[in-house]
Amino acid sequence: MKKGDSIFGGIIAGVVMIIIGVCILWYNEGRTVKTQKGINEARDQYVQVKSDKVDSKNEEKLIATNGKLDLSEASELVDDVFNVKAASAKMVREVEMYQWEESCHTDDNNNKQCSYKKDWNDRLIDSSDFQKSGHENPTEMPYESKTYLANNVKLGAFTLPENLIDDLSTKKVKTTNELNEEYANAIEGYQVRGEYVTNQSAEGGPEVGNVRIKFKYNDATSASVLAVQTGNTFSKYVTKYDTKIFRIKEGTHTGKEIIQDLVDENNTLKWILRILGTILVMLGIGSIFSPINKLAGWIPLVGGAVGLVTGLVSILAGLAVSLVVIAIAWFRFRPLLSISLLVIVAICIILLFVLKKKNKNKAEAK
Repeated sequence: MKKGDSIFGGIIAGVVMIIIGVCILWYNEGRTVKTQKGINEARDQYVQVKSDKVDSKNEEKLIATNGKLDLSEASELVDDVFNVKAASAKMVREVEMYQWEESCHTDDNNNKQCSYKKDWNDRLIDSSDFQKSGHENPTEMPYESKTYLANNVKLGAFTLPENLIDDLSTKKVKTTNELNEEYANAIEGYQVRGEYVTNQSAEGGPEVGNVRIKFKYNDATSASVLAVQTGNTFSKYVTKYDTKIFRIKEGTHTGKEIIQDLVDENNTLKWILRILGTILVMLGIGSIFSPINKLAGWIPLVGGAVGLVTGLVSILAGLAVSLVVIAIAWFRFRPLLSISLLVIVAICIILLFVLKKKNKNKAEAK
């Protein structure tokens, strides 16, 4: 790659990162407000009910209920390959293969450098595009990960739908004793080692192509639901802001507590996307400055200082751009807060000019 192409590519990449960052920031502010309004609607609409009976008066209403998980009418979950069982609402078979992983980066001379390591991975890694030979992975997984969901799982008088059961966690892991009893070395070449069924040799470490399987299941005894009552089961509640409310939480919780979880999740995602968008804008501005840094790098003692200055400018400019985007988005989605933020930005700019003028006056006085 020619030096000119590299410089031009850095500028293009910078512009792209700024555009993506700005889009994320804009989308995030609208998403946050819309989701919160939907949550507020759900908070106003839901009815707290007991789960011991289905009251027809609540048909097609958003209800919050809790109770014991009843598996007495549910069929036992059985893995169709390894015969592992679980008296549970949900069980998963997690399959991992020991494979080569490639990690590449471009050095200062625009040369691609790649390193390789072996590790367990739950997805098949295609090694056909690896930069160096000698790191070949198998072309298929002998077994796939799989989720098993029970039928007729009851929450009091209600029957849990499959998509709510699928939202249950699977933290409980099948023990060595359970695996030995249930699996019983049914498949040639696979044996129980700790919490895994694996074809790894009992001696030495794993080799590329070895497989290990872990079985996990849900062991909750009670659960709470926030959803629409539809007959003796549940369906999604869609707010007028298109926010979908369909939540199950293990343990005994009120509708108020589940609503608070939704609020907390919305706020967490808000800040994650704000930080991500701001970082992308900063990196984009820094990438646009990269030609200056490269040119300054040829001058002894100057390159480091220029890099420090452009880095600081990138951070400050990126923060300023992000704040302006957020303020404009707020003006679109929540006007009062946007005006406050724009006033703060204006004050900061005025203070910068005042400080600059004072420094200039001091310099002239000397």
